[in-house]
Amino acid sequence: MEESESLPTIAQKPVAPPPPSTTGKARLAQGAPPKQCPNCMTLNAATFKFCARCGTPLGATSAPVQAQPTPAVQPPPPKPPAAAAKPAAPAAAAAKPAAAKPTAPAAKPAAPAAAKPPPATATKPPQARPAPPPPPKPVTVNRPPPPAPPKPAAPAKPRARLSAIARDGSRSADFVLVKDETKVGREVADGDVKLDKDPFIAPVHAVFRFEGPQLVVQDSGSANGVFLWLKERQLASGDELRIGRQRLRIEWMPEEPEALADQPLWGSPNPGYAARVVQLLEGGGEGDVFPLRSGDNSVGRGTGDVSFPQDGYVSSKHATITIGDGSMAVKDLGSANGTFVRINGQAAVNAGDLLLVGEQILRVDPA
Repeated sequence: MEESESLPTIAQKPVAPPPPSTTGKARLAQGAPPKQCPNCMTLNAATFKFCARCGTPLGATSAPVQAQPTPAVQPPPPKPPAAAAKPAAPAAAAAKPAAAKPTAPAAKPAAPAAAKPPPATATKPPQARPAPPPPPKPVTVNRPPPPAPPKPAAPAKPRARLSAIARDGSRSADFVLVKDETKVGREVADGDVKLDKDPFIAPVHAVFRFEGPQLVVQDSGSANGVFLWLKERQLASGDELRIGRQRLRIEWMPEEPEALADQPLWGSPNPGYAARVVQLLEGGGEGDVFPLRSGDNSVGRGTGDVSFPQDGYVSSKHATITIGDGSMAVKDLGSANGTFVRINGQAAVNAGDLLLVGEQILRVDPA
Protein backbone atom coordinates (compact mmCIF):
# COMPACT_ATOMS: atom_id res chain seq x y z
CA MET A 1 0.00 0.00 0.00
CA GLU A 2 2.86 2.35 0.64
CA GLU A 3 4.18 1.89 -2.85
CA SER A 4 0.78 2.60 -4.30
CA GLU A 5 0.41 5.82 -2.32
CA SER A 6 3.63 7.17 -3.80
CA LEU A 7 2.37 6.75 -7.35
CA PRO A 8 0.16 9.44 -8.82
CA THR A 9 -3.52 8.81 -9.06
CA ILE A 10 -6.26 10.13 -11.26
CA ALA A 11 -7.56 12.23 -8.40
CA GLN A 12 -4.33 14.06 -8.03
CA LYS A 13 -3.99 17.33 -9.94
CA PRO A 14 -0.87 17.86 -11.86
CA VAL A 15 1.35 20.50 -10.55
CA ALA A 16 1.50 23.30 -13.13
CA PRO A 17 4.89 24.77 -13.87
CA PRO A 18 5.48 28.25 -12.56
CA PRO A 19 4.31 30.91 -14.93
CA PRO A 20 7.07 32.52 -16.97
CA SER A 21 8.33 35.89 -15.95
CA THR A 22 6.48 38.68 -17.57
CA THR A 23 8.68 41.44 -16.31
CA GLY A 24 10.47 41.88 -19.60
CA LYS A 25 7.24 41.62 -21.58
CA ALA A 26 5.55 44.14 -19.37
CA ARG A 27 8.46 46.44 -19.95
CA LEU A 28 8.29 45.91 -23.71
CA ALA A 29 4.51 46.29 -23.76
CA GLN A 30 4.71 49.84 -22.53
CA GLY A 31 4.61 52.55 -25.14
CA ALA A 32 5.58 51.98 -28.77
CA PRO A 33 6.43 48.60 -30.32
CA PRO A 34 9.74 47.12 -29.19
CA LYS A 35 12.94 47.40 -31.17
CA GLN A 36 14.81 44.24 -32.16
CA CYS A 37 18.60 44.32 -32.04
CA PRO A 38 20.03 43.60 -35.48
CA ASN A 39 23.06 41.95 -33.85
CA CYS A 40 21.71 39.60 -31.14
CA MET A 41 17.98 39.75 -32.05
CA THR A 42 17.05 40.86 -28.51
CA LEU A 43 13.78 42.83 -28.09
CA ASN A 44 14.31 46.22 -26.49
CA ALA A 45 11.92 48.96 -25.44
CA ALA A 46 11.03 51.51 -28.07
CA THR A 47 12.78 54.19 -26.06
CA PHE A 48 16.13 52.36 -26.01
CA LYS A 49 18.79 53.70 -28.33
CA PHE A 50 21.22 50.87 -27.65
CA CYS A 51 20.65 47.19 -27.14
CA ALA A 52 20.37 46.34 -23.47
CA ARG A 53 22.24 43.09 -24.09
CA CYS A 54 25.09 43.79 -26.54
CA GLY A 55 25.07 47.60 -26.80
CA THR A 56 24.50 47.71 -30.55
CA PRO A 57 22.87 51.00 -31.69
CA LEU A 58 19.18 50.52 -32.42
CA GLY A 59 18.18 52.23 -35.65
CA ALA A 60 14.92 54.02 -35.90
CA THR A 61 14.22 52.33 -39.18
CA SER A 62 14.31 48.77 -37.84
CA ALA A 63 11.09 46.91 -38.37
CA PRO A 64 9.04 46.52 -35.18
CA VAL A 65 8.80 43.03 -33.86
CA GLN A 66 5.34 41.91 -32.79
CA ALA A 67 5.13 40.13 -29.49
CA GLN A 68 4.42 36.45 -29.92
CA PRO A 69 1.59 35.14 -27.74
CA THR A 70 2.69 32.87 -24.95
CA PRO A 71 1.53 29.31 -25.66
CA ALA A 72 -0.76 27.82 -23.07
CA VAL A 73 0.81 25.30 -20.79
CA GLN A 74 -0.61 21.87 -21.46
CA PRO A 75 -1.15 19.75 -18.37
CA PRO A 76 0.79 16.49 -18.33
CA PRO A 77 -1.16 13.41 -19.42
CA PRO A 78 -2.81 11.50 -16.55
CA LYS A 79 -0.83 8.64 -15.14
CA PRO A 80 -2.27 5.08 -15.30
CA PRO A 81 -4.12 3.77 -12.18
CA ALA A 82 -2.30 1.91 -9.42
CA ALA A 83 -3.60 -1.41 -10.64
CA ALA A 84 -1.62 -1.03 -13.84
CA ALA A 85 1.60 -0.67 -11.82
CA LYS A 86 1.30 -4.00 -10.04
CA PRO A 87 3.22 -6.08 -12.56
CA ALA A 88 6.23 -3.99 -11.65
CA ALA A 89 6.57 -5.81 -8.29
CA PRO A 90 6.95 -9.32 -9.71
CA ALA A 91 9.43 -7.90 -12.16
CA ALA A 92 11.46 -6.54 -9.27
CA ALA A 93 11.14 -9.79 -7.27
CA ALA A 94 12.08 -11.90 -10.20
CA ALA A 95 15.31 -10.03 -10.59
CA LYS A 96 17.03 -12.15 -7.92
CA PRO A 97 16.68 -15.60 -9.50
CA ALA A 98 17.36 -14.03 -12.92
CA ALA A 99 21.00 -13.62 -11.99
CA ALA A 100 21.36 -17.35 -11.26
CA LYS A 101 19.56 -18.57 -14.31
CA PRO A 102 21.54 -18.14 -17.48
CA THR A 103 18.43 -18.70 -19.51
CA ALA A 104 16.36 -16.01 -17.84
CA PRO A 105 14.13 -14.29 -20.27
CA ALA A 106 15.20 -10.90 -19.00
CA ALA A 107 18.87 -11.62 -19.74
CA LYS A 108 18.36 -12.67 -23.32
CA PRO A 109 17.73 -9.24 -24.75
CA ALA A 110 20.64 -7.85 -22.76
CA ALA A 111 23.20 -10.16 -24.33
CA PRO A 112 22.28 -9.37 -27.88
CA ALA A 113 22.17 -5.73 -26.96
CA ALA A 114 25.74 -5.85 -25.69
CA ALA A 115 26.93 -7.98 -28.56
CA LYS A 116 25.03 -5.98 -31.17
CA PRO A 117 27.55 -4.81 -33.70
CA PRO A 118 27.81 -1.11 -34.37
CA PRO A 119 26.11 0.27 -37.42
CA ALA A 120 27.58 -0.81 -40.66
CA THR A 121 28.53 2.72 -41.42
CA ALA A 122 30.65 2.92 -38.26
CA THR A 123 32.51 -0.36 -38.66
CA LYS A 124 32.80 -0.30 -42.43
CA PRO A 125 36.48 -0.22 -43.26
CA PRO A 126 37.48 2.83 -45.19
CA GLN A 127 37.59 2.16 -48.86
CA ALA A 128 40.96 2.50 -50.47
CA ARG A 129 41.29 5.46 -52.78
CA PRO A 130 41.46 4.49 -56.40
CA ALA A 131 44.92 4.68 -57.82
CA PRO A 132 45.45 7.80 -59.89
CA PRO A 133 45.57 7.19 -63.60
CA PRO A 134 49.05 6.95 -65.06
CA PRO A 135 50.39 10.16 -66.53
CA PRO A 136 49.80 10.47 -70.24
CA LYS A 137 52.65 9.37 -72.40
CA PRO A 138 54.43 12.23 -74.10
CA VAL A 139 53.39 12.52 -77.69
CA THR A 140 56.28 13.03 -80.01
CA VAL A 141 55.35 15.36 -82.84
CA ASN A 142 57.67 15.25 -85.79
CA ARG A 143 57.85 18.94 -86.44
CA PRO A 144 60.20 20.23 -89.07
CA PRO A 145 63.22 22.00 -87.64
CA PRO A 146 62.94 25.77 -87.60
CA PRO A 147 64.45 27.40 -90.63
CA ALA A 148 68.00 28.43 -90.16
CA PRO A 149 68.51 32.18 -89.99
CA PRO A 150 69.79 33.62 -93.22
CA LYS A 151 73.51 33.78 -93.33
CA PRO A 152 74.93 37.25 -93.69
CA ALA A 153 76.07 37.92 -97.16
CA ALA A 154 79.77 37.41 -97.47
CA PRO A 155 81.67 40.48 -98.55
CA ALA A 156 82.14 40.55 -102.27
CA LYS A 157 85.56 39.41 -103.30
CA PRO A 158 87.47 41.86 -105.51
CA ARG A 159 88.00 40.51 -108.99
CA ALA A 160 89.99 43.34 -110.55
CA ARG A 161 91.00 46.91 -109.92
CA LEU A 162 91.08 50.06 -112.02
CA SER A 163 93.65 52.69 -111.10
CA ALA A 164 93.35 56.23 -112.39
CA ILE A 165 96.78 57.50 -113.55
CA ALA A 166 97.46 61.22 -113.51
CA ARG A 167 99.60 63.03 -116.09
CA ASP A 168 102.64 62.85 -113.83
CA GLY A 169 102.32 59.09 -113.54
CA SER A 170 100.90 59.02 -109.99
CA ARG A 171 97.82 57.01 -109.12
CA SER A 172 94.94 59.36 -108.29
CA ALA A 173 92.07 56.96 -107.56
CA ASP A 174 91.24 53.26 -107.27
CA PHE A 175 88.07 51.46 -108.33
CA VAL A 176 87.50 47.86 -107.26
CA LEU A 177 85.56 45.62 -109.65
CA VAL A 178 83.45 43.09 -107.72
CA LYS A 179 80.28 42.86 -109.80
CA ASP A 180 79.77 41.06 -113.05
CA GLU A 181 79.25 44.45 -114.73
CA THR A 182 80.67 47.81 -113.71
CA LYS A 183 79.75 51.00 -115.51
CA VAL A 184 82.05 53.93 -116.27
CA GLY A 185 80.71 57.45 -116.72
CA ARG A 186 79.76 60.76 -115.21
CA GLU A 187 76.25 59.72 -114.03
CA VAL A 188 76.71 56.22 -112.65
CA ALA A 189 76.13 54.81 -109.16
CA ASP A 190 78.67 55.13 -106.40
CA GLY A 191 79.63 51.48 -106.71
CA ASP A 192 80.67 52.02 -110.35
CA VAL A 193 83.57 53.97 -111.87
CA LYS A 194 82.30 57.50 -111.54
CA LEU A 195 84.34 60.17 -113.40
CA ASP A 196 82.19 63.27 -113.08
CA LYS A 197 85.00 65.84 -113.41
CA ASP A 198 85.82 65.09 -117.04
CA PRO A 199 83.58 66.88 -119.61
CA PHE A 200 84.69 64.50 -122.38
CA ILE A 201 83.15 61.48 -120.65
CA ALA A 202 79.55 60.53 -121.42
CA PRO A 203 76.97 59.88 -118.67
CA VAL A 204 77.47 56.14 -119.28
CA HIS A 205 80.67 55.89 -121.26
CA ALA A 206 81.65 52.19 -121.06
CA VAL A 207 81.00 48.93 -119.24
CA PHE A 208 83.50 46.50 -117.76
CA ARG A 209 82.13 42.97 -117.80
CA PHE A 210 83.49 39.61 -116.70
CA GLU A 211 83.05 36.75 -119.13
CA GLY A 212 84.21 33.95 -116.91
CA PRO A 213 87.70 34.91 -115.72
CA GLN A 214 88.24 37.26 -118.68
CA LEU A 215 87.61 40.97 -118.23
CA VAL A 216 86.09 42.71 -121.23
CA VAL A 217 85.52 46.43 -121.84
CA GLN A 218 82.65 47.53 -124.04
CA ASP A 219 82.09 50.99 -125.48
CA SER A 220 78.55 52.26 -124.81
CA GLY A 221 78.48 54.25 -128.08
CA SER A 222 80.14 57.34 -126.67
CA ALA A 223 81.22 60.15 -128.98
CA ASN A 224 84.82 60.12 -127.76
CA GLY A 225 85.19 56.36 -127.53
CA VAL A 226 87.43 54.07 -125.46
CA PHE A 227 91.10 53.73 -126.53
CA LEU A 228 93.27 50.73 -125.65
CA TRP A 229 97.04 50.91 -125.29
CA LEU A 230 98.96 48.80 -127.76
CA LYS A 231 102.42 47.71 -128.73
CA GLU A 232 101.62 46.51 -132.21
CA ARG A 233 98.34 45.97 -133.94
CA GLN A 234 96.69 45.52 -137.31
CA LEU A 235 94.42 48.36 -138.39
CA ALA A 236 91.41 48.70 -140.62
CA SER A 237 90.49 51.69 -142.69
CA GLY A 238 88.73 54.21 -140.47
CA ASP A 239 90.42 53.21 -137.19
CA GLU A 240 91.38 55.99 -134.81
CA LEU A 241 94.63 56.48 -132.88
CA ARG A 242 95.55 58.57 -129.84
CA ILE A 243 99.19 59.70 -129.92
CA GLY A 244 100.09 62.32 -127.32
CA ARG A 245 97.29 64.86 -127.51
CA GLN A 246 96.54 64.01 -131.13
CA ARG A 247 93.51 62.15 -132.33
CA LEU A 248 94.15 60.65 -135.75
CA ARG A 249 92.10 58.68 -138.27
CA ILE A 250 93.85 56.18 -140.57
CA GLU A 251 92.19 55.48 -143.92
CA TRP A 252 92.93 54.54 -147.49
CA MET A 253 93.39 57.26 -150.09
CA PRO A 254 90.16 57.98 -151.94
CA GLU A 255 89.91 56.47 -155.35
CA GLU A 256 90.78 58.74 -158.27
CA PRO A 257 87.71 60.16 -159.99
CA GLU A 258 87.11 59.11 -163.51
CA ALA A 259 88.66 61.81 -165.77
CA LEU A 260 86.90 63.03 -168.82
CA ALA A 261 88.59 61.96 -172.02
CA ASP A 262 88.54 65.46 -173.44
CA GLN A 263 89.86 67.20 -170.28
CA PRO A 264 92.19 65.23 -167.96
CA LEU A 265 92.56 66.58 -164.38
CA TRP A 266 95.93 68.23 -163.84
CA GLY A 267 97.82 67.98 -160.54
CA SER A 268 101.10 67.15 -158.81
CA PRO A 269 102.60 63.85 -159.71
CA ASN A 270 101.60 61.05 -157.33
CA PRO A 271 104.68 59.77 -155.50
CA GLY A 272 102.86 56.53 -154.63
CA TYR A 273 100.68 57.49 -151.68
CA ALA A 274 98.31 54.66 -150.69
CA ALA A 275 96.77 55.87 -147.38
CA ARG A 276 96.58 58.94 -145.23
CA VAL A 277 96.35 60.19 -141.65
CA VAL A 278 93.63 62.76 -140.91
CA GLN A 279 93.97 64.97 -137.83
CA LEU A 280 90.65 65.29 -135.90
CA LEU A 281 90.15 68.57 -134.10
CA GLU A 282 88.06 69.36 -131.05
CA GLY A 283 84.47 69.96 -132.09
CA GLY A 284 84.62 67.37 -134.90
CA GLY A 285 86.49 69.27 -137.59
CA GLU A 286 89.41 67.94 -139.60
CA GLY A 287 92.91 69.42 -139.53
CA ASP A 288 96.11 68.39 -141.26
CA VAL A 289 96.21 65.42 -143.60
CA PHE A 290 99.40 63.33 -143.86
CA PRO A 291 99.77 60.99 -146.87
CA LEU A 292 101.28 57.56 -146.32
CA ARG A 293 103.35 55.64 -148.83
CA SER A 294 103.63 51.93 -149.01
CA GLY A 295 106.06 50.66 -146.40
CA ASP A 296 106.99 52.22 -143.05
CA ASN A 297 105.90 55.76 -142.17
CA SER A 298 107.37 57.33 -139.02
CA VAL A 299 105.36 59.35 -136.50
CA GLY A 300 107.10 61.74 -134.08
CA ARG A 301 107.47 65.21 -132.70
CA GLY A 302 110.56 66.41 -134.63
CA THR A 303 110.99 64.82 -138.01
CA GLY A 304 109.11 62.09 -139.81
CA ASP A 305 106.33 61.42 -142.25
CA VAL A 306 103.75 62.40 -139.64
CA SER A 307 105.07 65.00 -137.19
CA PHE A 308 103.57 67.21 -134.47
CA PRO A 309 106.32 69.60 -133.36
CA GLN A 310 104.02 71.54 -131.01
CA ASP A 311 102.82 68.56 -128.97
CA GLY A 312 105.07 67.92 -125.99
CA TYR A 313 103.37 64.57 -125.27
CA VAL A 314 104.56 63.10 -128.57
CA SER A 315 107.98 61.49 -128.46
CA SER A 316 110.58 62.30 -131.14
CA LYS A 317 110.24 58.78 -132.50
CA HIS A 318 106.82 57.77 -131.27
CA ALA A 319 105.44 55.08 -133.60
CA THR A 320 105.55 53.57 -137.09
CA ILE A 321 102.61 53.04 -139.45
CA THR A 322 103.19 50.33 -142.02
CA ILE A 323 101.16 50.24 -145.25
CA GLY A 324 101.17 46.97 -147.14
CA ASP A 325 99.32 45.52 -150.01
CA GLY A 326 95.80 45.97 -148.69
CA SER A 327 96.87 46.02 -145.02
CA MET A 328 97.76 48.60 -142.39
CA ALA A 329 99.49 48.21 -139.03
CA VAL A 330 100.81 50.42 -136.25
CA LYS A 331 103.70 49.81 -133.85
CA ASP A 332 104.72 51.81 -130.79
CA LEU A 333 108.44 52.58 -130.56
CA GLY A 334 108.61 52.73 -126.77
CA SER A 335 107.14 56.22 -126.42
CA ALA A 336 106.75 57.84 -123.02
CA ASN A 337 102.97 58.30 -123.28
CA GLY A 338 102.09 55.32 -125.46
CA THR A 339 99.97 54.73 -128.52
CA PHE A 340 96.29 53.93 -128.22
CA VAL A 341 93.73 52.59 -130.69
CA ARG A 342 89.98 52.99 -130.40
CA ILE A 343 88.16 49.73 -129.76
CA ASN A 344 85.27 48.80 -132.02
CA GLY A 345 82.46 47.40 -129.85
CA GLN A 346 84.39 45.52 -127.17
CA ALA A 347 87.86 44.18 -126.44
CA ALA A 348 89.45 41.86 -123.90
CA VAL A 349 91.76 43.49 -121.36
CA ASN A 350 94.32 42.02 -118.97
CA ALA A 351 96.32 43.14 -115.97
CA GLY A 352 98.70 45.93 -116.94
CA ASP A 353 96.64 47.24 -119.86
CA LEU A 354 96.04 50.98 -120.14
CA LEU A 355 92.82 52.63 -121.32
CA LEU A 356 92.08 56.20 -122.37
CA VAL A 357 88.56 57.36 -121.45
CA GLY A 358 88.12 61.05 -122.17
CA GLU A 359 91.22 62.60 -120.61
CA GLN A 360 91.53 59.86 -117.99
CA ILE A 361 94.07 57.03 -118.10
CA LEU A 362 92.81 53.83 -116.42
CA ARG A 363 95.17 50.98 -115.66
CA VAL A 364 93.86 47.45 -115.14
CA ASP A 365 95.45 45.89 -112.05
CA PRO A 366 94.87 42.48 -110.48
CA ALA A 367 92.61 42.32 -107.42
